[in-house]
Amino acid sequence: MEPLTPGDGIFHDEDALRDHFPERILERDEKLAEYQNKFKEVVRNKRPRNVFVYGPTGVGKTIGTKAVLQNIEESIEAFGYEDSRFVEPSLRTVHLECKDLNTSYQVAAHLLNLLRVESDGDQISTTGYPEGEIYRMLFDELRRVPETHVLIALDEIDNIGDNDNILYKLPRCNNDNSATYVDPVETKVGVIGITNDGTFRDSLDPRAKSTLCDQEVHFPPYDANELKTILQDRAEVAFHDGVLSNDAVPLTAALAAQRSGYARTALNLLYEAADKARSEGDGVVEAEHVHAAEERIQQGAIVEEVQGLSMHGKLIAYAMLRLEEGEELPAKIDEAYAWYEQYASEVDVDPVTSRTVHNTLNDLMVNGIVNSTEVNRGRSGGRHYEYELGCPSDVLLNGLRGDSPVGSLDERL
Repeated sequence: MEPLTPGDGIFHDEDALRDHFPERILERDEKLAEYQNKFKEVVRNKRPRNVFVYGPTGVGKTIGTKAVLQNIEESIEAFGYEDSRFVEPSLRTVHLECKDLNTSYQVAAHLLNLLRVESDGDQISTTGYPEGEIYRMLFDELRRVPETHVLIALDEIDNIGDNDNILYKLPRCNNDNSATYVDPVETKVGVIGITNDGTFRDSLDPRAKSTLCDQEVHFPPYDANELKTILQDRAEVAFHDGVLSNDAVPLTAALAAQRSGYARTALNLLYEAADKARSEGDGVVEAEHVHAAEERIQQGAIVEEVQGLSMHGKLIAYAMLRLEEGEELPAKIDEAYAWYEQYASEVDVDPVTSRTVHNTLNDLMVNGIVNSTEVNRGRSGGRHYEYELGCPSDVLLNGLRGDSPVGSLDERL
């Protein structure tokens, strides 16, 4: 092997193709204006609304939330409150990442510590207290906050699952005359719940849903033109002049929009395409590098998704594989189910229902593992869906390889 050197003919600063570089958000002006308008009450020194923010990964929810909160703080500082109709508010913002927090207790404990960081209070252990004591300390801390308003952003709140008591108590603390009551004269509290799972709100306790989802903001996926703008902005920092062909960025944006519409997808694809050009000694990133990178990424995503399936999910995927090899695809759901049922019997597990198999096949369509087509045979034949593989069979095999007991069905596994 030759020694590595820092010189690079393609990349100037590849960090520019990472998620949050730089900390700004493009192609979201209208959405951010809508989002910010949910908090007009704060600059008027009124009680804020609670807001539920949802949308898939990589569409600007977290960065957008930080931008909105920062702009509210700056608006308060910049506005002169000489008008006697308005009393000058003050604002504290708290952003808590809930990715590794799966109970209301953990959220409350970590939130308490974040509030105490600002007030130089003592940090507590996040385990070992009775749950009621944690809530008592949290709401006592909110009462002591010197600012008139506290806006609390709980990011990835879906991780707490059905343990959602905090999502009932916290958004209602200004109007619930109980031990959790925080007098809005002392502290006006607003909660922002952020999630990738738009269906999470439907699983909430009805009381929590009615308060947390008082106002909603949906961040949709980017379209190809929006992704193109984002990529061009990052490319100015990431690459040396002249290394991107004219069609590299538009093609990357189009493929990423087709696959997911996520900025993260587009940035990763452009990086992989450029890395491929670099590894092959090419001085320019061409369309062929983008297509090759897209195929490699797509196949890697398929392998990873298949590896993460439940045992029944893998049996369903294996049934589709064998149908493909027997040239029996496209197939109706009952045909796929019959093969799945046979393989479940061979590995000595009870089969799931036909409805579950149907749902799993639909889930497998997300990354293109399976495709479906609606077939209309008129009055005599009716309408139904037929399924077929959307990926090469060897890629599906790679995802299934090494798994037990599914591996016992085929010597290739």
